[in-house]
Amino acid sequence: MAALPYMQLYVADYLADTMHLTTEEHGAYLLLIFNYWQTGKPIPVSRLARITRLSNERWTDVERSLGEFFNERDNEWVHDRIERDLEAVHATQAQRIAAGKASAEARKQAAKPRPAKARNARSTPVEIPLNENSTNKEEKRRDTEEDLKPPLSPLAESPTPTPEPKAKRKTRLPEPFNVSGEMRKWALERATAVHLINETEKFVNYWRGNGGTKADWPATWRTWFLKAQEDANRRMASPQRSTAPSSLDFNSTDWAREPIL
Repeated sequence: MAALPYMQLYVADYLADTMHLTTEEHGAYLLLIFNYWQTGKPIPVSRLARITRLSNERWTDVERSLGEFFNERDNEWVHDRIERDLEAVHATQAQRIAAGKASAEARKQAAKPRPAKARNARSTPVEIPLNENSTNKEEKRRDTEEDLKPPLSPLAESPTPTPEPKAKRKTRLPEPFNVSGEMRKWALERATAVHLINETEKFVNYWRGNGGTKADWPATWRTWFLKAQEDANRRMASPQRSTAPSSLDFNSTDWAREPIL
C-alpha cells in the first residue's frame, strides 16, 4: 500500500535540522525525501544521484552532508523517521477501510426484510356450537375456576430489575508496553484531549496486529497520540461535522510534529 502523494512538512522543524546545508544540498535532500514518501520504500544507492538530478562529481560532494539523515542498509538509504510515518499512514488507511466495510455490512443487514411472526394458534376462528346449553356450561365452568384462584398479593409483583453497573474505565496499561513517566508527561503536554490508557490500548492492538517487529515502539506511540489529538481538535472545532471516516480526510496523519532526522 503506497503512501498518499502529499505529506505535511513543518518548516520550523525542518530548518532547525538543516540550517547547515547549502542551497544545493537543501534541494537534493528535499528531492530524496519526496521520492521516499511517494514510493513508500527506501532508495537504492544506485538511484541517489539520478533522483537529486546531480552529476556524479557533484553528488560525491553532496553525499557527505546528506548521509547523516539516512542509514544505509542492504545497499539502500533508509530514513527512519519517514518509515515510522508511513507505518502510521498505512494503519490509519487500514482502519478506515475496515470501518467502511463494517458500515456497509450494517446497512446491508438493516435493509433485509424481517421474517413474519408466526401466527398464534388462538387466532384461529372457533366455530359456534349449535347447542346453546353446552356453551353456557363452559362459561359457568370458567367463571368458577376464576373464583377459585387465590388473590394476587402485592408482594407477588415482579421486582424492578436492578440496573447493571457501568463498566469502569481501565486504569492499567497493557503489558508489556510500559509507558514511562516521561512519556506520560509528554502525552499530558502534547495530547491533552486524549485518554492515555484507552488510546494506548488502541495503539497496542494496532501494533500487535501489524507484527510489532520493531523495537522503537515509543516513537510510533507518540505519532499515534499526535494523530488522536489532532482528530479531537477537529471534532471540537467543527461539532456539526460528520465523524464517518473518509479517504479524503487525511490532514494530520501523514507527518507528525517531530523534527525530520
